[in-house]
Amino acid sequence: MLAGSGKTGNASRDKKMNKDILDAERYATVSFEPKTYTGAIAASGGSTIQVTGIFTLLGTPHQITIPILVHLEGTTATVKSRFTVPYIQWGLKDPSFLFWKADKEVAIDLSLSGRLSQ
Repeated sequence: MLAGSGKTGNASRDKKMNKDILDAERYATVSFEPKTYTGAIAASGGSTIQVTGIFTLLGTPHQITIPILVHLEGTTATVKSRFTVPYIQWGLKDPSFLFWKADKEVAIDLSLSGRLSQ
């Protein structure tokens, strides 16, 4: 995912986040590399699993476990997740300034789809 792809609806805030907080020019990508999971994935329908992996932000890896809803129907697979990233705890700058206060975590919505093959 591109580091500067997030949109808050406020262009000046997005510019500050991309330049000063995410340093998107230097660290163009944010990534999640799954390592293991717990739970069972049903052959058809929905399943919820916990996926542990490495979330890399500003070039620094962080281990995180996220809940993932997997839905299989025929050869179609969809994955959805909502999780928070504690970016201040992970060493990023606090974007709060003057009268504008930012949360210390950011919510990530993940949505993927694909086709299964043998």
